[in-house]
Amino acid sequence: MKKFLALALSALTLAFGAVFFAACAPDEPGPGDDPGNDPGNDPGGSTVEEAVADVYAPDGAPALALAQLMSEEMQFGGEVTYNVVAASTIQTYVTGEDPQAELCILPVNAAAQALGKGDDYKLLGTVTHGNIFVLSAASNNFEALTADNLGEQLRGKTVGCIQLQQVVGLTLRIVLENSDIEYQIIEDVSQATEDDVVYLLNISDPATMIVPTAEYDYMVAAEPVVSAKVTGTQGKLEVVGDLQALYGGENGWPQAVLVGKTSFVEENPNFVNAFCDALVGNAAWLADEDTAASTVIDAVASHLPDGATPTFSEKNLTKEVIANCAIRFEYAHDCKAEVNAFLDVLSDVAGKDFTVNDCFYYEFVEEPTAA
Repeated sequence: MKKFLALALSALTLAFGAVFFAACAPDEPGPGDDPGNDPGNDPGGSTVEEAVADVYAPDGAPALALAQLMSEEMQFGGEVTYNVVAASTIQTYVTGEDPQAELCILPVNAAAQALGKGDDYKLLGTVTHGNIFVLSAASNNFEALTADNLGEQLRGKTVGCIQLQQVVGLTLRIVLENSDIEYQIIEDVSQATEDDVVYLLNISDPATMIVPTAEYDYMVAAEPVVSAKVTGTQGKLEVVGDLQALYGGENGWPQAVLVGKTSFVEENPNFVNAFCDALVGNAAWLADEDTAASTVIDAVASHLPDGATPTFSEKNLTKEVIANCAIRFEYAHDCKAEVNAFLDVLSDVAGKDFTVNDCFYYEFVEEPTAA
């Protein structure tokens, strides 16, 4: 199994470009080159189409990427309807004969597998960069996990992981393979018998991670469950690892992406520019001390289906949790190499092809200057 090396990024990008050059034009600079503008309902200095857009995001960290836009009901000179839905249903809004979503946030692997040909939807950018952490009982006195001690600390141990067969578990397996650590997926801790193997088990319900009765040595989970468990157990459960840091670099990994219906983005380029610029500003808005947790939660809750409650609450949505959710918009032309590289190693680990057509990446156009 090949390593995930930073040096491979340029080679991967060139390889994709060579394969699809005849069908797709290369990326051009877009509004992401200067995201410092202050987007609003009708951004100044630009002409925005009167677009009608249904926007969908799964509840949880991805919904935070739209929080300011929903809180202020940003319309961008058009008519925008924001919808926060259950994560298990998000793919249904971009598939089928007549998909409902003009714009949608979904996991990068789901986007690649369902939409990667670039015919029906384009990838506009990455919105989250990993909110996954490793926990253990404080009584274990385990050292903090680093790239240098990962094998020494994990071999012979059991690791319970949410979504083991999905992108979270696959990313964990990438980290292990990059460090030449042998692992085995098991159904029960009684199967963990060797000292030189890491044993992985699926956690179907994060509520089962109870200290001190948890059966796993380590547990891999997402915010806000991570902080809620640490707080709820009065410190009997502690964070001992950051999967984003273990993956490599300071930027985490491309976890969730924004896609746009091809016909919509081609007809409304200025709207798309303004919308994405607003996502850039959203990250600073979330981090601002003047932005109350209640404001963020109300923004999400007011766009959920009737009767549904948001993943986040005033009790678990702290500025630290927000920072741990790694909400940051990166335009398609800036994140393409990183996404391609991640999908390449994801394909190797999963044993299925997640690689995408180069045409899947949206080519941003410059907004016209107002007369």
